[in-house]
Formats: sequence, C-alpha cells, structure tokens
Amino acid sequence: MQGMIVERIQASIAKEAKRRMIYLGDGIGDFCPSLKLREGDFVMPRKDFPAWNLINKNRTLVKAAVHEWTDGEELERILLQLINTINIEESQLLSVEFCKFQTIPKAAHGALPQALPVPY
Repeated sequence: MQGMIVERIQASIAKEAKRRMIYLGDGIGDFCPSLKLREGDFVMPRKDFPAWNLINKNRTLVKAAVHEWTDGEELERILLQLINTINIEESQLLSVEFCKFQTIPKAAHGALPQALPVPY
C-alpha cells in the first residue's frame, strides 16, 4: 500500500523540476516503499528495526541513499542536514539556469526611466 502512495507522489511531482523524496520508516511495511525511491532520493530507516534490516540485506535493490538513525535527536540532525543539502544543490542549479547573462543592445530595450529623487 505505501509503495503505491510513493508512486502517486512521484507521479504528482513528475511535471515539476527534479524533486527528491525523503522517506522515513522503521517497520517491515516501509521496505517496499523504499524500493520505489529513485537515485537522488533518500531513505531513512531506523537502525536495528525491520526496515533497516531488510534494506541492509538487499542494498543492491535500493536506489536511494540510505541514512540510518537511532533516536529522535539523530533523526532530526540527519533530516535537517539532508534538507539543507537539497536546498543548496537546488539553489546552485537555479543560479546556473537563471544567471545566463547576454549583452542586449540598448535599442532592443529602449531608454531606461530616470531615477526618482527620494527625500530622507
């Protein structure tokens, strides 16, 4: 069931820019969804729980990067680290795509308006 949910989410974001997923879980039912994740996605199984055991026994089947955690503090630290990494990578991609400067002849864009004086 959760595997189908992951597929639905992937389908809904497929039209957008490359989006990545972070999947957290610890139960046996979290193994199947982890197999649906793609390269560039992340799976965060709780260490020494069924999902973690299955992922470790079947590492070649899991395309997502695996980041294990043991307690709430570690979960928070790793999750925030992954979100920060994704944000940095996406902002670098945006800056490359949007900052392609070209020289535009003055005649093409017309004269710029005069600046207005601002009293202070």
